[in-house]
Amino acid sequence: MNGQAKARRVGPLTLVALLLLPLAIGVQWLSARAPDIVEAVYSRAVFPAVVAAMAWPSSRLPFSVAEVGLAGIVAGLLLALVWTARALLRGRGRRWRILSRTTVLALVVAGAGYAVFLLAWGLNYQRVSFGLSSGLPVGPSDRTELAALSAFLIETANGLRHGLAEDEDGVMRLPDGPHAALNRTALGAAALARRCPWLPRPAIRLKPAWASRILTRLGIGGFYSPFTAEAIVNIEMPPFEVPMAAAHEAAHQLGYGREDEANYLGYLMCRLHPDTEFRYSGIFVASRHVQRALASVDRAAARALELRRSPAVKRDRAALAAWAARYRGPAMQAFNRANDAYLRTQGQRDGTRSYGRMVDLLVAEWRAERPQLPPR
Repeated sequence: MNGQAKARRVGPLTLVALLLLPLAIGVQWLSARAPDIVEAVYSRAVFPAVVAAMAWPSSRLPFSVAEVGLAGIVAGLLLALVWTARALLRGRGRRWRILSRTTVLALVVAGAGYAVFLLAWGLNYQRVSFGLSSGLPVGPSDRTELAALSAFLIETANGLRHGLAEDEDGVMRLPDGPHAALNRTALGAAALARRCPWLPRPAIRLKPAWASRILTRLGIGGFYSPFTAEAIVNIEMPPFEVPMAAAHEAAHQLGYGREDEANYLGYLMCRLHPDTEFRYSGIFVASRHVQRALASVDRAAARALELRRSPAVKRDRAALAAWAARYRGPAMQAFNRANDAYLRTQGQRDGTRSYGRMVDLLVAEWRAERPQLPPR
């Protein structure tokens, strides 16, 4: 009788473990084949309500709930591993039962976690592309377009950089510090919302990462937590990178998961921002991406344009290169491989290279707005 009761308790749990994770993956697979439905039903109807409900409480707390939760999860996993190891060593006759129950529990947790991830944010990876939603003429770009756009961005960055605050080495600094800059990100998000009225209106409050030192070692500029609707930023980056990194994570909070689109929307937030530091940060990052794209088809043209950067921008460029070289190592490489694998599981075939595909959107915007842009 007691054995039958145990069997009844384990049976449903096993069934959930076997079905929950495959069902979540199946929903993701079907969603990838129906982006119009995902856009209309999830991204524009369900997700705004979900992110608003989740962001309201987390935005009112001064600390990163996601980092506290992540630390708790890591501690819990370590305790679970220790407990399982001790149980296996002591229970010689029960090892198979311990392993089977542990496996079932792990599958249940993984399935539940992935289902919540998809509902809270992850289905946005399968939505209609931002280019289609906004009517931008996205298509292959040629060398002439890349060179023209690169020249425009470099000259715009030169103009914006003039007169900005600098440190003792002549590198741009944020006059009110990174924490205050994070608080100003919402101004750019509000300007973007006026341009793209279909975007949700969550309580946007960028939070500095407690673990910024660790993020720096891993080469992470920030991250978005779907489980707490928090956008978290590494504040140990060079100051001129912080506004764009904050805007990138805010773009994730607005429902765009693909890295190229988050980069482009972050650039738009910065470009539309009332503060020059934000506008410079977005243009500076965009110019580097376009320069890399141009160098892949015409290295000589890219080199010639690089020489046109102002001395102040060149100092920022050198400071960024030195900072990246200082922390480049095995930990960063390992994280890049893991991030690449994750992005591919979400339908981004280019993996980490998708960050640079924002150039396609930049060129499309250049085509659409060139008549309205100031002369170069």
